[in-house]
Amino acid sequence: MSVKLEDVTYIYSPGTVYEMHALEHVNLEIPDGQFVGVIGHTGSGKSTLVQHLNGLIRPTSGHVYYRNEDIWQEGYQLRQLRSHVGLVFQYPEHQLFETDVLTDVCFGPKNQGLSPEECEKRAREALSSVGVEEELYDKSPFELSGGQKRRVAIAGVLAMNPDFLILDEPTAGLDPRGRDEILDQIERLHKERGISILLVSHSMEDIARYVERIIVMNKGHVAFDGAPKEVFSHYKELETMGLAAPQMTYIMHSLKEHGMDVDVTATTVEEAKASILKALKGKKGK
Repeated sequence: MSVKLEDVTYIYSPGTVYEMHALEHVNLEIPDGQFVGVIGHTGSGKSTLVQHLNGLIRPTSGHVYYRNEDIWQEGYQLRQLRSHVGLVFQYPEHQLFETDVLTDVCFGPKNQGLSPEECEKRAREALSSVGVEEELYDKSPFELSGGQKRRVAIAGVLAMNPDFLILDEPTAGLDPRGRDEILDQIERLHKERGISILLVSHSMEDIARYVERIIVMNKGHVAFDGAPKEVFSHYKELETMGLAAPQMTYIMHSLKEHGMDVDVTATTVEEAKASILKALKGKKGK
């Protein structure tokens, strides 16, 4: 088991008039190699949740485990944990600061105490894995496009060789092409390296397309936790939380209501297309 939260509660400003329960009695387990999506309305607790996973926030009560060790027990090396559990914040390019791309990506491995040769090797591998061309390595990060900056920032975390990668809205502010390229690279990393991925996103289409499991946060609680088809079947309940299902869910339900024998659990364009063609074929055969 990669990461486990046991009865985790987190309270902001406890004992003051601003006291707020961001998480309440959350229990979660994320196995090795799983691609998980986290969704929730603003203020649902999703960002607070992910910051618990690599020890940026300490729970008010409860326990956080990484590989069966309590990360808040005495003597536990949080710095070591952050080498294994990488967190890419929203707009990570704001954290770029070095004079050139390669030096920036070397920063994490350097902090791990690796040799300059190993740092550069890791940095080059990470940049290549997210599709940054070699001719950009000597450029200032500030000369790059938005999508390129985002890739460099993600490479900076990947260069530390994490086993578990958390991405908080990694495609925020990117155009559709840039968004697809980033997510395709993340999916490829997941498949090739077998690392666990936790993706926080507002895009239901992206979540439906890439993840194998969805955790829905609502008012500090886990409202739903399951496979995308199962979670999106509760689209009416999701709407009461300020969320929605992918557009295809609504289209398929509408077609079903109009008498078409389609699969209402289809959430991606590919699944919907296959189901509609099958239904049309079935009609012709009658």
